[in-house]
Amino acid sequence: MQGDLRAALQYVPSFRGKVFVVVLNAARMSEQALAEALLDLVGLQQIGVRLVLISVGTGEAEVANRLVDGELRWERVEETDRLTEVLDRGQLAFVERRGLEVLGEEVVTLSSEVQAAKLIVFLADSEMGEDVDFHAISHEKAEQWQGPAADFLARAAAACSQGVPRVHLLKECRQGVLLDELFSNEGVGVMIYTDDYLTVRDLTLADIPELLAMIGRSMRDAHLIPRTYEQVEQALDDFLVLTVDENVVGCVALHRYPEGCGEVACLYVKQTHESGGYGRLLVEAAEEKAKKLGIPWVFALTNRAFDYFTARLGYEPAEVEVLPEVRRLRLLESGRHSLVIRKDILREG
Repeated sequence: MQGDLRAALQYVPSFRGKVFVVVLNAARMSEQALAEALLDLVGLQQIGVRLVLISVGTGEAEVANRLVDGELRWERVEETDRLTEVLDRGQLAFVERRGLEVLGEEVVTLSSEVQAAKLIVFLADSEMGEDVDFHAISHEKAEQWQGPAADFLARAAAACSQGVPRVHLLKECRQGVLLDELFSNEGVGVMIYTDDYLTVRDLTLADIPELLAMIGRSMRDAHLIPRTYEQVEQALDDFLVLTVDENVVGCVALHRYPEGCGEVACLYVKQTHESGGYGRLLVEAAEEKAKKLGIPWVFALTNRAFDYFTARLGYEPAEVEVLPEVRRLRLLESGRHSLVIRKDILREG
């Protein structure tokens, strides 16, 4: 719970002062889902988020009645050129547009004009499509997506192209979906992004405490060997970290040896992010680094991840004799019974 609270609180300063445009069809939503969504808007307004609420369909009166009875500071806006004026007063701008497409051109244009940081759209389950099994996708990939949700992903990508950094597609039937989506790294809906949501970068000194904490968690399951702050600092250039929303969620190291090979080591992804394919991203980043350094082949020592490396990442079993002498001696001294796998990075010719 403490970790969850920290993860949520980190977003408060980054959200403060930003414009979020929220689009929903109240006539389609259950009474409880609508009430909870509007209550979540209260919380966002209290932390300083500037809100535009667009009501489509035939449920405008229901939304207006709940706004009157609720805690939100709001004003109905007929002419969109008054949106900034209302937002500057700290009020939610309520826009009624019966029959408007939830992710149509007018919504996208309005979001772009108010310089929205987020466009949040509530959709029916059928509109989302069952083939969408990811939580985040770049706008380039969203443009190319094939399947039942392709239309909405393409529209979201268009919004990103017009200056909206992130578009969130949420299932309107899910309780608490708005805050669950916004106050977590992974979210519960589908986010289309055009900013640096997901990056692999070099380790910095400021990252070392989080790296050691991740290694510590893995050590409890006997995955990674222990390392000290000084050891990591001395090998700082070997490490890469994966960040989601600027939060470190995984790491990998590429250790170089005089024999002309490299070791892919210290691979770890936080448990909360294990299903995102991030392990592959980290290994591929280490391999790309090896290529740039002219390292012809790499190896790894593993037990639990043997099948993952060999079946999915193209590694092959190898004998311990292929290891550099210093690494082979260290393995023997450790008493660990790790399996050796290797992969050619630079092909001859």
